[in-house]
Amino acid sequence: MLNALWLILRTLAKNRRLLMEMAKRDLSDRYSGQILGKVWGFVHPAATVGVFLFIFGAVFQAKASSVGVDFPADHAVYMVSGLIPWLVVAEVISRSSASISGNAALVKQVVFPLEILPVKMVMATLPTMIIGFAGLTAYVLIRFGTLPASYLMLPAAVAILYVFLIGVAFMISAIAIFFRDLKDIVQLYTLLGLYLAPIFYFINWVPENFRVVLYLNPVTYFVMIFHDLAYHGAIQSPPVWGAALVLSLLSVVLGALVFSRLKPHFGSYL
Repeated sequence: MLNALWLILRTLAKNRRLLMEMAKRDLSDRYSGQILGKVWGFVHPAATVGVFLFIFGAVFQAKASSVGVDFPADHAVYMVSGLIPWLVVAEVISRSSASISGNAALVKQVVFPLEILPVKMVMATLPTMIIGFAGLTAYVLIRFGTLPASYLMLPAAVAILYVFLIGVAFMISAIAIFFRDLKDIVQLYTLLGLYLAPIFYFINWVPENFRVVLYLNPVTYFVMIFHDLAYHGAIQSPPVWGAALVLSLLSVVLGALVFSRLKPHFGSYL
């Protein structure tokens, strides 16, 4: 298992320039032919975060206060800090199913390093993460005049999440070639997963008998570590961070193994 991961890491390191160029092209291709072009890559995540902060930070908060409902601290920060990583997760898993099958011409080129395709797709989501948390940081500064020191740990949380996503992208992209129904399963998960993680609500609001459903969703742990840093201002539950780290490492190791084992058969099924 570790040997498969090492071989993939060595391939990525050897072709790092190609990886970076393809990640950039992945971003530019989305908006090719449009007047504003890459500007939309900034507008989409900024507008999404801005709308949620306005609705939940101004409208929702004011309405809740008028009927005597009090939320701890600023609930908009809680929701948006969980929503941003979810947007990245949803994009990665929804696009992973076509990251290999949608590049049949490259797959049939013996010399092309296929490991680049899932990774460049994951890397292309970084602007969403960066712009989203930049907007949230600006909101917190304007709202409270200061930032918790825990914001300095956000890059660590991002790194843990992205290692997990690279592993997931390897697994989904490889399996989807042989099991075409996986695309529909992934679509169903992106629809339901938003509500099966504590993004909009606190986990202690859920009856204890049903919390196990949330903990079976791996995204829950990653959402919670971002809540710790951006909302709580401290690590609230070290076991959750440990679980997120273990899931991240298991994902990338298993993903590398699955991809390596199935890679020789890609060309026969495309």
